[in-house]
Amino acid sequence: MSDRTQAWTPLVSVLTPSYNQATWLSANLESVACQTYPSIEHIVMDGGSNDESVAILEAAGDSVTWRSEPDRGQADAVNKAFSASSGEIVGWLNSDDAYFDCDVVEDVVRFFECNPSVDVVYGHAARVAPNGAVISIIWVPGFSDRRLKVFDYIVQPSAFIRRRVLTEPMLDVSMHFAMDYELWLRLAKQGKRFRRLHRVVGIDRVQPAQKTKTSLDVWEHDIEDLALRYGQHYPSYWSLYIRAYHVYTRLAGALMIPRAPRALAFPGPADPFEGLLKRQVFTRRSDWPEEYK
Repeated sequence: MSDRTQAWTPLVSVLTPSYNQATWLSANLESVACQTYPSIEHIVMDGGSNDESVAILEAAGDSVTWRSEPDRGQADAVNKAFSASSGEIVGWLNSDDAYFDCDVVEDVVRFFECNPSVDVVYGHAARVAPNGAVISIIWVPGFSDRRLKVFDYIVQPSAFIRRRVLTEPMLDVSMHFAMDYELWLRLAKQGKRFRRLHRVVGIDRVQPAQKTKTSLDVWEHDIEDLALRYGQHYPSYWSLYIRAYHVYTRLAGALMIPRAPRALAFPGPADPFEGLLKRQVFTRRSDWPEEYK
């Protein structure tokens, strides 16, 4: 536990949906179990996995609350975990993702404490390879409702939400890819307050079964639905804007590399930052190793 003064210690619920993710699940559990913040419940809803997931959950002991049973997909699993939780602050961490370092939750709680009117806190993220190497820093901008309607810049494992603004079900089960985007748009439409925490919070793991690689058609369907509900749209200048945005975020992310924590909350190679600055600034993504794309 950190020696920082704990003036306010609300329970934080970390919700994890999982299905046949044994390869990554241990790292996910470790990244939550190592947190310096003392009041966390980690709830895993496994969709009836037939790999080693259940054995991993059994071995985790009292550090995690879990069930393994069929569900209706990722959103349904998160909703089940939310119903079983009681934390005042809620985080959602998919089983192939993890928190970046062991002070993440403590820093998030302190940010909420210093900003009592804020409902959603989100931070920067790191794109991470299957072996735990840091591929790039995903810098994210401060909140803008207008920008959010153009594209989803909030990286889901780097976001935490006050329970007071959530209702059951937490997620829309009709969404099969963009359920997090729908949640941000819904809360923004309700006038909830979003603020950025200027630190790397979570990781987005690049791996073969990642939805961004296997379900782009589902994403397009969900985006069409969101456009009708919330006015999400791509303006005529979108392609130019998004290119400029990616260049800017690459450079802004590079400035964060020197002060990013080196003691990470998930396993990786001896030097997980090797080659990071070169990839971040000087190398095109198309030139990265295949497992980094």
